[in-house]
Amino acid sequence: MQIVKKNEKARSWVTPVHTPEQCEKIDKIAKILDINRITATLLFDRLGDVGTDEIGDFINGLSDYHDPYLLVDMEKAVDRIVKAIEQNEKITVYGDYDVDGITSVSVLVTYLGNLGANTDYYIPSRLGEGYGFNTDALDKIAESGTKLVVSVDTGITAKEEIEYAESIGLSVIVTDHHECKRDSESKMILPGVPAVNPRRDDSKYPFDELAGVGVAFKLICAIEMRVNNLDAKTASEKLSSEYGELVAIGTVADVMPLIGENRRIVKEGLERLADPKFVGIRELLNVCAGAGYDKKPAKKPTASLISFTLAPRINAAGRMGDASFAVELFTNKDSESAYSQAIKLCELNTLRQNKENEILNEAIEKMSQIDIDDRVIVLSDDNWHHGVIGIVASRMVEKYSKPCILVSFEGSGEEKKDTDIGKGSGRSIKGLDLVRALEATSENLVKFGGHELAAGLSVERGKLADFRRQINEYAKEVMACETLERCAEADLEIGIGDVNVTLAQELYILEPYGQANPTPRFVIGDLTIEEIYPLKDGKHTKLVLSNGKDSITALYFGMRTLDFEYGSGDRIDVLCSIEINEFMGKREAQLHIKGVMPSEEYNKKIADSAFKYNLALHGGAFPKENLPSRDDFVAIYKFLRANTKKDGIYSFGNICKSAVPGAVLDYITVRAVLDIMCELSLISYMPIDDKTLKLEVNKGAGKVDLGSSQLFKVLKKRAE
Repeated sequence: MQIVKKNEKARSWVTPVHTPEQCEKIDKIAKILDINRITATLLFDRLGDVGTDEIGDFINGLSDYHDPYLLVDMEKAVDRIVKAIEQNEKITVYGDYDVDGITSVSVLVTYLGNLGANTDYYIPSRLGEGYGFNTDALDKIAESGTKLVVSVDTGITAKEEIEYAESIGLSVIVTDHHECKRDSESKMILPGVPAVNPRRDDSKYPFDELAGVGVAFKLICAIEMRVNNLDAKTASEKLSSEYGELVAIGTVADVMPLIGENRRIVKEGLERLADPKFVGIRELLNVCAGAGYDKKPAKKPTASLISFTLAPRINAAGRMGDASFAVELFTNKDSESAYSQAIKLCELNTLRQNKENEILNEAIEKMSQIDIDDRVIVLSDDNWHHGVIGIVASRMVEKYSKPCILVSFEGSGEEKKDTDIGKGSGRSIKGLDLVRALEATSENLVKFGGHELAAGLSVERGKLADFRRQINEYAKEVMACETLERCAEADLEIGIGDVNVTLAQELYILEPYGQANPTPRFVIGDLTIEEIYPLKDGKHTKLVLSNGKDSITALYFGMRTLDFEYGSGDRIDVLCSIEINEFMGKREAQLHIKGVMPSEEYNKKIADSAFKYNLALHGGAFPKENLPSRDDFVAIYKFLRANTKKDGIYSFGNICKSAVPGAVLDYITVRAVLDIMCELSLISYMPIDDKTLKLEVNKGAGKVDLGSSQLFKVLKKRAE
């Protein structure tokens, strides 16, 4: 097995290089823990040069629950909440509309309710109010009789709003995990108000990567210690068993690093997810299982189940409607009504998916409006749904490998004014801290907040152009050009012979996967495509790959079979993860493909074919076996008319394999057909390189006589 490969400029998948000393340590880990060397290498690369005891703790998820009273202001917060409970003061939990905020509200409201507290909650509308505290909401809360407001997953930057709350008789406690901005008047932006946040500059808490729901969990642990006279360990373990599934869902969904205390939170929460105590979570899992989203969600829940099945549906409540609907689901104790609510969440998620795809296509079309040298993509529209643009920004980052900010001026009216307020969502890449970038451009913003890789903002229409210019100037100063190279990191390069059920099973010890502990990705080179199958009406693709000796099944989700540019017999390199497929009692290892690149052999084959064709055009012989037939012309023309692409970008390989079902046309044949059809005005096209082209079909063209093509006549003669 080849553990290390030097990085090659031609390959955009970077694998680590290990020194001989590091290789010795990896061998030692493998021997002591009795694990595969591949697994040992992954552990070494992720944890660093640590002892086997630390590695064992990581595998078993044994990081300690830290004492919640190590968080600054925790004692003040608990004092005030206990006082409110004793005096029967109404407490309103004020949260955010994303999964982290929804689970935070659900945890705190449920726990306080179980203590007998007079509780309520408030989540602002994403579309009508936007993120964080607002004075209208505070007025409503005060009018309802509330005396104490406890924020979760929000509030750390809301100095003016909190001052207003206090002026109308509300006490405020902030629990949050977002970056703490500073002002010129004070060190903390919330002087005199209990602010529980592990990211405070004066924090001595050992772990600063808690999610908002993680901070809410520490708060209820601290209250539990006080009211029931428990130590930190006992209180944390007790409440983890009662609320663990909700805390895990919020932590994973907010893409927090799954290391340290988060790893224990999520690992234990996933165990609870196999048999949830919250009726709403159980019914949501049942609905998802019944609809085929995840056939066996309760058998072995993983972080992927949260990321790709639960979180999008929970998020849909806030994105497409009212986030309170999801809180109602999680606080519901009736299975029948909870099941109906879960169905509604899934319906909202379908609406979200449709809207997301629509906005993505529009954003891609708008890319022609921006400067190609921009380091940060900034686009806007008057009709984009604000609840969806954050997801679309993420997909734009994946597509263009650049930070992206999308701004919606939705609802600003037919008459456009410079004072119209647009709400924006941004996603970034390593190398650009988005919050710092927004701070540097804050003179052009109404407000902003968030994390290093994800943030929200508000901006006036009249200042959007200046904001776009200024954030790109900032990005050019702080981002190296190499940061924008479309380069994916892989963990290791291995051979197909290394892949088996034993390895796939052993990799589960690294679970749960997530931020800072991603699913291992491997490079496997020079594989021959033996078979290609469409899945789900061609929306996904299944491959059988071989190295000449061993073969394996590979699934390529999200790759339409029609768009897959390679054919049977082609040789490729793949970026993939390894999983176990269970079918009719049989367990096999299979690959989940993340990316495909042509192997050196494939590139050589295409280059040789292009050379032979160009030689024939300039007087050389044309290979007789490549002379196209009338059926070839008909098949390719029908294929192009039936599969028009918006961007007009095709690959020669895709046309070669797709035009004639069950057959693979040769590259030279396809080039000849396209050039002849271009001469006859059936199409227009321009090669981008040897493998891709930009093409447009002339759908108004009538019947043509192939025999009238001068090029066809020349090629026939040179094939004799």
